[in-house]
Amino acid sequence: MIIGISINEVLRDLIGQFIYTYEKYIQKTDVKESEVTSINFYDFFTFESVDDYNKFLYLEAPLEIFGHADLISDGIMAHFNNFLMDIKDEEEHEIILTGKEINKSIPSTFFFLSKTGCRIEKINFVQNSIHEWNGVDVLITANPDALKNKPDGKISVKVKAQYNQDVSGDYEIDSILDFIKDENLRNKILNTKITTYEEI
Repeated sequence: MIIGISINEVLRDLIGQFIYTYEKYIQKTDVKESEVTSINFYDFFTFESVDDYNKFLYLEAPLEIFGHADLISDGIMAHFNNFLMDIKDEEEHEIILTGKEINKSIPSTFFFLSKTGCRIEKINFVQNSIHEWNGVDVLITANPDALKNKPDGKISVKVKAQYNQDVSGDYEIDSILDFIKDENLRNKILNTKITTYEEI
């Protein structure tokens, strides 16, 4: 089984770093990380247009936003790397990191993965969140767009976040560490049989 794991808000604290970079280059803001209830950050921060927002995010400040972001929690990459080794040794499943990356956010994300010592062997960058499902059987993500657009026959694992409370997954976890550390939960997810309407 091929397991896709989104980078943003699963491994990388993108919202916190976006706020820091916005205040550094644009202006101070009263918006707190917990108040960002949409992955469309321009709904919460002042930009003249969506084009200006995308320019800031993907052309002007991607290294600071995507590259210099912190891990979502201390020590998570060590657990993730050990998990990668265990999965490789078992030879039953394959792990792919995936995420919506455009233009200069791609090399910036490689920098993030490098500085945090990530040992992943396969990465799938897409320009549309729903394409995070390409080539995977299970997707572990906090991205509401990906969760809403789950293809038939696949399994979604929602990592809870303040901006995805109105969408559901086949399974819900508080952190990727739940999937990594809880072998019973992991086996339950990976042994799920998805039944389509045609099979009923």
